[in-house]
Amino acid sequence: MLVVTAHPDDEVLIAGGVLAACSAAGLDTGVLCLTRGEHGPIADEALATRDNLGELREDELRAACADLGVSWVKCYRHQDAELLWTDSATVARQIARVVDTSRPRAVITFDPDGIYHHPDHIAVHRLTHRALELVAAGTPRLRPWLYESVWHASRVVELAQAMSERGLPSGLWGIPPADFGVEHDGGAIEVDVRPFLDRKLSALRRHRTQLDPDHLFSALPADLAEQHLGWERFRRVRPSRTAADWLSAATGSR
Repeated sequence: MLVVTAHPDDEVLIAGGVLAACSAAGLDTGVLCLTRGEHGPIADEALATRDNLGELREDELRAACADLGVSWVKCYRHQDAELLWTDSATVARQIARVVDTSRPRAVITFDPDGIYHHPDHIAVHRLTHRALELVAAGTPRLRPWLYESVWHASRVVELAQAMSERGLPSGLWGIPPADFGVEHDGGAIEVDVRPFLDRKLSALRRHRTQLDPDHLFSALPADLAEQHLGWERFRRVRPSRTAADWLSAATGSR
């Protein structure tokens, strides 16, 4: 299985539990990240500066993927915050080459809304679709299943509210909780990742440069983590949905 993302930490947000589950099941897993996230927030200036943030975030990515048992990681150095305006044909060919080399059964990336309408996430959604079209044209027998990570609109709102009610941090990189997710998940499947939640949270917290003391994930208690992060949802967009589903079978979920 291959996860295609825009920034370090996206891999945990969209598929951390599934990566751990597939690794535990003995499947090869990979993460392809298109930028080093050098223009992201800096949680603590004692941890990073603008000059070294990209390098540190790539290190965090590799540490997080090690916690999840990911087989291999590749991080390109495309300009952070510029993916919508980069040379899409070139980047799509890069992704296609990785798919052609790694030969995944399934690919996971963002949905069209990019979780919270992040331009780089939306770009990766489009680039991944274009890359798989190139793969299909060049290697017709290689047709991996494509899944998009789907967050329901109520998910983050309810979690942030629960944290606030307990007097715990509820920040999310300055993004309003209501901006996360979509109202309709298009018949997404749910994967139970609760057995791998400790690994998912450990991986998430490897991204120290992104989690200031006011961030929700910095103080998330175990019960709320299980309730709100213990399931991951995916919409299968290629091939068209049938009774069988590779991701469900691979992870033993519904």
